[in-house]
Amino acid sequence: MNSIIKVLHKRSVITVFVIYAFLLVLLDVFGCFAYEKRSRLYDLAEDNVIISVKGKIISAPESVKNRKRFILKTNTVNGNILNEKIIVNSPAGYSISYGDIISIEGKLKKPFSSAFPLVFDYQKYLARNEIYTILDISSFEYIESNPNIIKNFAFKFQQDMINKIDAFFQRPCSDILKSLLIGDKSSLTHDTKNTFSDSGVMHILVVSGLHVWFIGAIALFVLKLTGLSLKKASLLSVPFVFFYVFATGANPPALRSAVMFACIFFSLALDREPLIYNSLALSALSILIFQPQQLFTASFQMSYGATIGIICFYNNIFNLFKEVKNKILRFFCGVLSVTISAQILLIPMCMYYFGKISIISFVTNIIVVPLVGTILYMGVFFYFLTFLFQYAAILCSDVLSIILNFVLLVTTTLGGLKYVTVIIQKPTILQLILFFIFLSSMLMFRGKKRFIISAIILLLNFLYVICPVMYNQNKIFFNVYQKNNIITLHIKDNNKNIFLLSNTGKYYDKYYIESFKQFISFSGIKNADILVVGFDKEKLFSDLANFSIHAVEISNKTDLKLDFNDKIILVDIPVKKLYIDNIEFEFEDVTSFYYDTKNKIFYDAM
Repeated sequence: MNSIIKVLHKRSVITVFVIYAFLLVLLDVFGCFAYEKRSRLYDLAEDNVIISVKGKIISAPESVKNRKRFILKTNTVNGNILNEKIIVNSPAGYSISYGDIISIEGKLKKPFSSAFPLVFDYQKYLARNEIYTILDISSFEYIESNPNIIKNFAFKFQQDMINKIDAFFQRPCSDILKSLLIGDKSSLTHDTKNTFSDSGVMHILVVSGLHVWFIGAIALFVLKLTGLSLKKASLLSVPFVFFYVFATGANPPALRSAVMFACIFFSLALDREPLIYNSLALSALSILIFQPQQLFTASFQMSYGATIGIICFYNNIFNLFKEVKNKILRFFCGVLSVTISAQILLIPMCMYYFGKISIISFVTNIIVVPLVGTILYMGVFFYFLTFLFQYAAILCSDVLSIILNFVLLVTTTLGGLKYVTVIIQKPTILQLILFFIFLSSMLMFRGKKRFIISAIILLLNFLYVICPVMYNQNKIFFNVYQKNNIITLHIKDNNKNIFLLSNTGKYYDKYYIESFKQFISFSGIKNADILVVGFDKEKLFSDLANFSIHAVEISNKTDLKLDFNDKIILVDIPVKKLYIDNIEFEFEDVTSFYYDTKNKIFYDAM
């Protein structure tokens, strides 16, 4: 603890960041980032009326199925001045581009939100990026175009690269290169994404710190070749890095890395020691001042988690290979050390956010990551060759295609193996905190202190897991989840789980079923009996093939009786009431409570 205090005292930037991050957490806990408090349009989305909006397109329009999607920064809504970001869905036929100022009408709606806890929530994801509503266009009027010159040039540069890649490469190599080089994932197939995800190298398809540092190294190397000093080359390489980041869409991971790159290289230019922890804190602080909710995103946490892991653990892990003398083997040992040190902090985060980990990722990263640098360097070289020597560009594209096909072969082969991806129960935030405290104690303390403190933390984690199991042995849990026209009742008694899904609507909601499957996975439920009412049984049986399903036909006015260990539970789904032992409970959105079968007492489970 004393060492932490000394670091905070010595590194004022770190101290400011810790205090600011803590304040953001408190604001989030007390609901200051709630949708209705942050957005004036959020309540309008419930009225289902046509609204008139005037604003400026601030993103490059993206083609999605038979329509275009872009982000609009509003100037006026229904004639009233209002500045707020919204996602707009427009017909594919409209000619629109970044920087256009337009006047549109349409229906405002809320983003899709999951009915279940633990799972990915698209509405919350957008809210963390300060987008709270979606508008479907019914009428459109172009006014004028007023783009930012630099950003507009970057977008045109990106589109030109896309056109050149499509002209010289065949699919799927073109799809992978566009994603890897400039972050354009629009043409990637679902199977390709799953292959890269299962093999643990999905991160190379997202422009992030790895790509930014490779591009920064290219810029620094070229500038040094011109005879510039290290100071001048360091300063001049920063604009190239930011240009690349904007050209690839300025996604948060890339922007964070560019800010960190700038902090370190400004320190070099000023003859200051580039203190990495201060640089990390400064880059994080710079982002959070303008976008405070980024602190709560998986992208932000995993970017800094990977970087901190490499800083903290790389040297210790690489020292394990000090006996290796062969230069080629030492290179791969270095790649393995970087991968392991990053994964130490990333694995628990992957468990929390995705409910799975790839056990083959260490192998695929050793093979693929070194090739990412080669692909980036050759990709930049190829682009310039297209303006100078067409035949040389064709030769370069052929070599790149061989490398890309090899990457695809590795990811497909290793990602297609059985049991390479482990599905796990989602840990709680407290368990993650205990894990990080455990790692900190292993780094900070020596001798008996390290052993005693680590043992205490492990004991606390064990008690945290086992105590609720013991305490809830005589209790039945009832959780009710409702979204649109579907109501789900979850009944749990020790390790036995029963779900009742009732659909009173006309349509099959695939998104709801996908969220339901993810909820079961994240909850660690291995076996469950699922009773369904009002669903297309063939579709449901196909989507829930791994579970025991019982189709139950009941009319709208019929009570369904479930015999659960000699206890009768009566459910009247259509009127949104839950009857337990003839006691009536009404619910609206989400209800969670449990029933002590021994003492016949109901408790609030929240």
